Amino acid sequence: MDTCRTPANASKCSGNTMECFMVLSTQAQKISIGILCGLFGTMCVFENSLVLYLIFSSPGIRKKPSYLFIGSLALADILASIIFVCSFVNFHVFNEAGFSKEVFLLQLGGVNTSFSASLSSLLLTALDRYLSISRPSEYKLLMTKKRAWTALGVLWLTCATIACLPLLGWNCCMLDSSCSELFPFVDDNYLSSWLCFIMVLLGCIIYAYAHVLWRARQHVAYMEKHQAQAGKQNTRMRMDVMLAKTLVMVLAVLVLCWSPVLVLMTYSVFSRLNDHLRKVFAFCSTLCLLNSMVNPIIYALRSKELFSSLRRVFSHFRRQLKASEESPEAESTHKSSVIESICEDTHPVLEPAALRSGGGDVTAMAARALLCVAAALGPGLAAARYRPDWASLDARPLPAWFDRAKVGVFVHWGVFSVPAWGSEWFWWHWRGQRDAAYERFVRRRFPPGTTYAEFAPQFTAYDFQPRQWAQLFQRAGARYVVLTTKHHEGFTNWGSPVSWNWNSVDTGPHRDLVAELGEALRESNLRYGLYHSLMEWFHPLYLADKQNDFKTQSFVLKKTMPELYDLVLKYKPDLIWSDGDWEAPDSYWNSTSFLAWLYNDSPVKDTVVVNDRWGRGCSCHHGGFYNCADKFRPGTLPHHKWEMCSSLDRLSWGYRSNMSLAEVMDEMSMIEELVQTVSLGGNYLLNVGPTKEGVIVPIFQERLLALGRWLDTNGEAIYESQPWRVQVENTTDTVWYTSKGPVVFAIFLLWPRDNVLCLSSPIPSPGTQVTLLGFGGTLEWQKQPGKGMLITLPYMLPSPLPPQSGWVVKLQGVK
Repeated sequence: MDTCRTPANASKCSGNTMECFMVLSTQAQKISIGILCGLFGTMCVFENSLVLYLIFSSPGIRKKPSYLFIGSLALADILASIIFVCSFVNFHVFNEAGFSKEVFLLQLGGVNTSFSASLSSLLLTALDRYLSISRPSEYKLLMTKKRAWTALGVLWLTCATIACLPLLGWNCCMLDSSCSELFPFVDDNYLSSWLCFIMVLLGCIIYAYAHVLWRARQHVAYMEKHQAQAGKQNTRMRMDVMLAKTLVMVLAVLVLCWSPVLVLMTYSVFSRLNDHLRKVFAFCSTLCLLNSMVNPIIYALRSKELFSSLRRVFSHFRRQLKASEESPEAESTHKSSVIESICEDTHPVLEPAALRSGGGDVTAMAARALLCVAAALGPGLAAARYRPDWASLDARPLPAWFDRAKVGVFVHWGVFSVPAWGSEWFWWHWRGQRDAAYERFVRRRFPPGTTYAEFAPQFTAYDFQPRQWAQLFQRAGARYVVLTTKHHEGFTNWGSPVSWNWNSVDTGPHRDLVAELGEALRESNLRYGLYHSLMEWFHPLYLADKQNDFKTQSFVLKKTMPELYDLVLKYKPDLIWSDGDWEAPDSYWNSTSFLAWLYNDSPVKDTVVVNDRWGRGCSCHHGGFYNCADKFRPGTLPHHKWEMCSSLDRLSWGYRSNMSLAEVMDEMSMIEELVQTVSLGGNYLLNVGPTKEGVIVPIFQERLLALGRWLDTNGEAIYESQPWRVQVENTTDTVWYTSKGPVVFAIFLLWPRDNVLCLSSPIPSPGTQVTLLGFGGTLEWQKQPGKGMLITLPYMLPSPLPPQSGWVVKLQGVK
């Protein structure tokens, strides 16, 4: 007998029916099947488990829909491997048939569900790539994390429902219909329907990938045609080629592994199979396992993020292995002890009440992982390493770019932009100080019982256009931009792994604001700085440490330090603008340990600049450049590089909806601050506060553009300049000096009424030349009786409008 077809209903549902499907007749065949299933199944479970771990242990990866789909694919392949290997080997190798029809159909349903889910997950991955390349501008709106989870839920439910139909009654025993020659109790019509379902899945996968390949080929052809444009575009072309090669590999493996099985299954529906063909089918079934085994290899090796995550895991494992072999005396620095204490800590992080709704253990694991990654980067190759003490750290030369830049823009943006009233300290004044004015404001504007956490979903950033911001800052004359990644409220503008559900990726904008602005700024050749508050007003771990007089460091080890390491490793900032340090000493914050790592081993060790807010008593004494205080103005030339941060809104750093025009800094005041700051050797950091939607209001734009216009004319006296031997005229505070080598610039803030500028500090020579920046030709001058010089300025026509502030005369050949 070469088939298992029997005419009677009773015989096709009997125990003998099961035995006639056991087609492996020799011991060699059984051993071969056992070895193939054991090898492929074990490798498949190991590889896919590793992929799942890499995805869900990485905070950045697990939030991307693409990797959620790959995670679903890995999970399906794990389940398919376990269920298939156990049932297949038990049936064909050990010839176990002593179980009921229901148990067999349940096993078959499990295999069916997992393999169908595997193909369906591959389809979702294909559709995800299809959307990303066909509708790139709308991709982030179309493919959200919520929609990805919904699609996965529908996928698994559909696959499970279809797979369970034989168990629910669609089988040849219940229907007294024609049974399949390949699967006991399975109705031929059901098998035909399932085959149609799988064919549709495969057709959609092939179509989506073919479209991506076609678009990639189009782009490659375009790039070859326009090869004169090199650089960045070539990089994009190589990315498309790599994507195309990945998809070719995926399709090739898919077709090779599934074709034999599907062909034989289809053939069995229309014609009878002999024992030889059914043996071939049994061996070909193991190719589906091979497909499940190869999938993670393709994705892990072709995905930079997964491959990088894999390398970090191995590096961490090697570091732990090495550490276990060393003696305790080998722990030589405070930095390593801090990192090891975090890596070894097993207690979960406690989030603030406003943030806490689950995920504590994941948060703690992520915090430890980040610091372990930072530690695993290993020592640098530089000859001189900085020790974790201020004597060593303060001796580090400041990277030259910062002093040359002179002008920057500060951006205060966060949940405080939602109430947009009072200042960016809204939460503290409202809940910390119980200020009556703030309580009245909330009662008038918001429903009873409103909490600060409820403002976060309203922080939408709907109108945030990072490239428009970058263009505005560039036109304003800024050479660097500093963004608040986290203010004292604790809300982070990136997907911080230790700020669960209190960050811009999980709530509010559902966007990585730090990454988007950084990319736009670097496209505009602007340096990128990140503001980060060390403390958080209401975080329970910080409050507990504060209650303990800062003798415990739970908040630092589980919140502050993991975030700082994450920011540096992920965004590679040019500047770290630290704040929120004043309540605790630097020893509590572990500031020197972090800075030693930053200067020695971080990816920005040669270019990064930091300020001086690293602990109580550090300001104006330790760090990179000094801020000393908000809107700090030294009376004389400091001996250390410094920066003045000022705000266009005189009363707030964050946006205020009730701001009046009189409270906005005018053009004259802005230029006076810039000139005085640069003359005294400082940098000028001018702040704007965007709205909750991500709009920089027109009055702020107008002021920034006015500053840019002034710098377009007079920037030669500002950028890359140095303080002169005299910073300001002794006789007046309206004339300030800068220099570049032998050239001296005199910047006068008021136009003299008689058009004659009196300068007492420069000592002219017969070869002295004087020019007015923005005005063609040289100016006449003469020695002033006693000392100095008198410069005749161009005649200015009377005007009813107030004149602009700040003009520059360039002096060559003076002492």
